[in-house]
Amino acid sequence: MTKEGLEFGDEDKDTTKKLAALYEEKFAPLTSWMSGVYDKKVGKIAFSTRLASTPCVLVTSQYGYSANMERVMKNQAFSDPKKQSAYMMAQKTLELNPRHPIFTKMLEMVESFSDESEGEEEETAKALALLMLDTAMLQSGFTVEDTGAFGARMYKMMASGLSLDSSELLPEIEIPEEPEAEEEDEEDEADDLDEVEEEEAAEEEAAEEAVVEEAAAEQHDESEL
Repeated sequence: MTKEGLEFGDEDKDTTKKLAALYEEKFAPLTSWMSGVYDKKVGKIAFSTRLASTPCVLVTSQYGYSANMERVMKNQAFSDPKKQSAYMMAQKTLELNPRHPIFTKMLEMVESFSDESEGEEEETAKALALLMLDTAMLQSGFTVEDTGAFGARMYKMMASGLSLDSSELLPEIEIPEEPEAEEEDEEDEADDLDEVEEEEAAEEEAAEEAVVEEAAAEQHDESEL
């Protein structure tokens, strides 16, 4: 479903037009703000009654490039990426699901913005709007041009979901110093063990010499007899 104006045949056209007019009036502040955020990234923003649970979808005009054709055109050897990108984006329409709670919440956020300054809430809303466009592009089979910005927005949303106060890196973990006292104690214990071993070896050697001397004395006594 990536073509604009697709109909399933079971729609009531009069009801659809009335609903579209009501939704456009209700969400006018949101769509106006989103158009400023997206700039030339999309040709227009519209509301769709054919979306069930999906918040939004990116579609092309009736005679625009499909997602597959767009990839083919971008891979042409002698193509001009800038001109093609401008043309392709102009042919895209972001269709919103007006019944999805995301847009009701975003409308509340937009209506609460201050005209004098851009607060943290507006920056969060901008990141959310751009992330929604990137997701719609991927879901519709298109490619995201700026993957670095897409990743940064994803991480920002993750940080917001985890209620992180800051995304600054934490300090390096400290390497604990090895206690010198323990090393000295180990060395002293080793020296004591060496001394004990030397004393035991000396005692064994003295005992062996005594045995040898005693045996020699016994042999001398027997020879005299």
